[in-house]
Amino acid sequence: MNKVNCVIWTRVSTKYQEDNGGSLQYQKDCCTDYAKSNGFNVINSFGGSHESAKTPGKFIKEMISFIKRNNTVKFLIVSQIDRFSRDTGQGSTILNQLLEIGVTIIEATTGLRTSDHNQKMMLQMKLCFAEWDNANRTDKFTKGRISCLQSGVYTGAVPLGYDKEGKSRNRTYTINEDGKLIRKAYQWKLQGMANFQIIEKLKPYGLNLSKQKLHHILTNVFYAGKIKHKMLNYEIIDGNQPAIISYTDFLRVQEILSGRTGVYKHKKETPQFPLKRHVMCSQDRTPFTAYTVKKKNIDYYKCNCVGCKTNVSAKKLHSKYEELLSRYDIPQPLVRVLRDTISKMLCENQSEQMQNINVLKKRKSEKENKLKSCKIRYGMGDIDDEIYTMTVEALQKDLGQITLELSKYDKDLSNHENRINDILVMCCHLGGLWRNADLTTAQKLQNLLFPQGILWDKEKDDYRTFGENAALSVIRRITETYRKEKEENPCGNSSSVNLCG
Repeated sequence: MNKVNCVIWTRVSTKYQEDNGGSLQYQKDCCTDYAKSNGFNVINSFGGSHESAKTPGKFIKEMISFIKRNNTVKFLIVSQIDRFSRDTGQGSTILNQLLEIGVTIIEATTGLRTSDHNQKMMLQMKLCFAEWDNANRTDKFTKGRISCLQSGVYTGAVPLGYDKEGKSRNRTYTINEDGKLIRKAYQWKLQGMANFQIIEKLKPYGLNLSKQKLHHILTNVFYAGKIKHKMLNYEIIDGNQPAIISYTDFLRVQEILSGRTGVYKHKKETPQFPLKRHVMCSQDRTPFTAYTVKKKNIDYYKCNCVGCKTNVSAKKLHSKYEELLSRYDIPQPLVRVLRDTISKMLCENQSEQMQNINVLKKRKSEKENKLKSCKIRYGMGDIDDEIYTMTVEALQKDLGQITLELSKYDKDLSNHENRINDILVMCCHLGGLWRNADLTTAQKLQNLLFPQGILWDKEKDDYRTFGENAALSVIRRITETYRKEKEENPCGNSSSVNLCG
């Protein structure tokens, strides 16, 4: 007795199905066993991993095309009817296409076939149940995920800089070594550093980012300990992950990037507005924008918050800012005391620098070992010329960047006295230094002195400071104490020089 020709169809739409008893091989074995037991001759197999369950992919089209070309194929065997699709409409369309070209479909697990009217109806009913089951599981999954998000647990892909443990609501995050470097990236951005500079500065530490990836990191609220997701209608809520940067500083970074939207744009900074986005309205903490009245050629800063009418001339704001900085100027008699204080602070800062140096030295040693290994393998003939050249060039480039970064630290550590002198010069003439600086230098100085910005009080017609630089805070206390004692005892010797001793 001659065997009847047939083809086999298999499909899994997700990795979950593949890992949980629905693999392509299992389906194929099931169909092959049925064919052998019932006298069919399998002449071809079709299907694919992760083939869509809703739209016909290239594999289903290839199978239909093959059957049309080969008129000896009259049967198609599938392990279960929902392997065509778990969408009733799509599954029925595929069934009808196959029936129109004279093919009988057989479900191997039940033996049901479309050549029998009642069995055909049963198979179509099974497609309906498959769609219902699919929708039901999707609904449960969606509700479960929303519940996790609402409880502060992010269930998506792990962002760079974090490691995760646990599943669902028990998932926890910890900051890894990349996360510590990302924290530095935020700090550098707050100091006024450009994105391309941050990218280059991170490379020696082993964190290579594209400009798009860095922008995504700097604008991702996850790093501020928050969660924002479309399933929550993009509402920002508190997350259970540790924050790499405070939410306040994160918002400051968004202002630096793009004014107010959080969407990255290259903005042309005008030299006459160094305080733009640095000064904020005291009533609503909205960063000032700037504009020019062309007819009068007068520059202004203003608050764009609805209902707030704060509007200040740039001339006044600049003059007041210079006056504010002058309050921090160190009187000449206290220079010696300040020198000692700065020296102590620099020594404390060197401990962090030494940690960075150790990281760089470790990476340098790793690169050198890889370079040595590469040369040995090349000498033994394990790798060809092209691979050797590309590998050596990449390793030498990395070593060059690491060596350059180490040289910067060596310079900082060796020029201890020069750094003290530079800081003293700056501290004794802050107002003048800011007034005469170019835009980039002025903004760097602003961000250094007041990392979180500064407030303009409309009622007092003057600035209000908060979150000032720690060193600046020390200088202010020393200066205020000295001046107060001089006023109280103009002819005597001030004792304030001992405050920091």
